Amino acid sequence: MIRLLGEAVRNLAGNKQRSLLALLGIVIGTGSVIAMVNIGAIVRQEALRQFEAMGTDLVTLSARGSSEAGSFRPEEITALPERLAGVRVAAAYGQRGEQFDLPGAPPIHGALIGSTPDFLRAAELSIAEGRAPSPFDGPELFVVAGREIAAHWRRAGLDFALGDRIPGPGGAYLTIIGLLGPATINPLIPLDMNKALLMSVLAFQRIAPDTGLTGAVLRAAPGSDPRVLAQSAERQLGSSVPGRIVQARSAEQIIAQMAGQMRLYTVLLGAIGGISLIVGGVGVMNVMLVAVTERRREIGIRMAIGARRRSIVTMFLVEALCLSLVGGAIGTLLGIGTAYAAAHLAGWTFALAGAAIPMGAGVSALVGVVFGYLPARQASRVDPIEALRYE
Repeated sequence: MIRLLGEAVRNLAGNKQRSLLALLGIVIGTGSVIAMVNIGAIVRQEALRQFEAMGTDLVTLSARGSSEAGSFRPEEITALPERLAGVRVAAAYGQRGEQFDLPGAPPIHGALIGSTPDFLRAAELSIAEGRAPSPFDGPELFVVAGREIAAHWRRAGLDFALGDRIPGPGGAYLTIIGLLGPATINPLIPLDMNKALLMSVLAFQRIAPDTGLTGAVLRAAPGSDPRVLAQSAERQLGSSVPGRIVQARSAEQIIAQMAGQMRLYTVLLGAIGGISLIVGGVGVMNVMLVAVTERRREIGIRMAIGARRRSIVTMFLVEALCLSLVGGAIGTLLGIGTAYAAAHLAGWTFALAGAAIPMGAGVSALVGVVFGYLPARQASRVDPIEALRYE
């Protein structure tokens, strides 16, 4: 085998330009596959990390139906920690899209949100300045402004401060009593709290009497299964009011679904990169076919002195494998480097996919065998007498 490897290297080195062109195809093909697979794995890891950072104990509920059946009552959600095992905290909310206009500032689109007292804790929001609405405020139109709304007004040059009164819907005036801290958008909670004004349920019902509480946020207690909790809450709240349809979703369900989708995307990306690898394999086959044609006399001599067809096949397969494995090694390094650069530019944490290096060696060896077999088989079927006459 060592002798075959030495001969293969000498034969490939004897046709440097042609071998380098075939090698380039393998490098690009293998590099594309490894880069695509690794980038897919990095994106999957980053997406799952963001979801897990929001809390795997999160459960959200949404209600729909006709008239009052399509919304939650504040008391039935706030009572869930006592009535339903496994609920640590629960809060209901309603929302209405609004355009907020302040004199001297461009209008900004956002949402007016009314919620029960535990909403900030359930949604894991923080107060940066001032305070949150309190049950003691009653129906007073006190609001907490989202970060982007406050920044928008301040950029417009308004002297925006706690205690200011701003025009609201229907000619009412809202009093700013607090500012929210930065809020990460959570796919499970369809709210952009950075562009919202948050108020109590009583204030919300006063200013938007036709808008019900159509959503709820729950946090599971330690040791509870959020998926089981979601099913229990869905059954209990859905059956309590005729005509109400309640849909529950848990963070763990979304994470599991996303993990499956990301694996599929990774496979698809690898398949796209595989097209380049096929092109590289065709280049290897062309090099080997030309080599068989040029070395017909050598093949004839080998067979005339007793070489078997199997030995001829092995000789050319070893050459194809050498070409493919060298290209695969370089391509693997190139693919990993490309994935690292992409992760660095996107600000993601780089992680080497566990299958990257074995895949680089495996696919390059497979290309060498598959695309090298036809030329090797053709070489083994050369007629020795005709080959000795070949010039």
